[in-house]
Amino acid sequence: TREVILRVTAMHPRKEALDLMAREVAPAGTSWSPGTTGSGGGRAAAAPSIRQYAFLLAKSRLLPVVHIDGIEIPVPQAPGESRPAAGASAMPAVTASQPPFGPGQAVPASELREVPLIRLAWARSGDKGDISNIGVIARTPRLLPLLRAQLTETTVAAYLAHLVKGRVTRHEVPGIHAFNFVCEQALDGGGMRSMRNDPLGKGMGQILLTMPVQVPVELLALCSAP
Repeated sequence: TREVILRVTAMHPRKEALDLMAREVAPAGTSWSPGTTGSGGGRAAAAPSIRQYAFLLAKSRLLPVVHIDGIEIPVPQAPGESRPAAGASAMPAVTASQPPFGPGQAVPASELREVPLIRLAWARSGDKGDISNIGVIARTPRLLPLLRAQLTETTVAAYLAHLVKGRVTRHEVPGIHAFNFVCEQALDGGGMRSMRNDPLGKGMGQILLTMPVQVPVELLALCSAP
């Protein structure tokens, strides 16, 4: 590790306790490791913690309508899909009638090399309350079967277990040779509730890109340079 960042946060029902901590943290600038930054213009001040509450609401309980010039127009809705059971995959089965994402659906069986996922894919992540969405896009369609085989719900959940406490569900994204991983209970409450350095999970995609994957030697040429 070439760089380590320490962020100190605290919550307390009494403002006086936080003011005391803010005073005690000040010597860190002179007696800890060099490079103190991010103070935002001096000693931190205590502020109220206004927490959001995120939850899922069944689509069947909503009745959207459009109002235009006093006229009410109902909005037809397609029936919602049932939620998969715990531990079950939300992906549809791939059948012969479905078009492949690209050539080379089979993963070659040959000598393997271990590389970080970033050599095979791009990623971007964001938040929905306490849920983190991580999109993973193969750098070329030929690498998609390799990603599909190794980036499973189980392996991703295990790699992010230090952050994600709930279920991980993988969805395929047709057309752009990609996957969307929905990670529940992943942001320590999310938004203003979270005391993490990255409360919105914007860096979780970059964390996933460090995951080691096995690549057949004949496909290494399709990967980005190290």
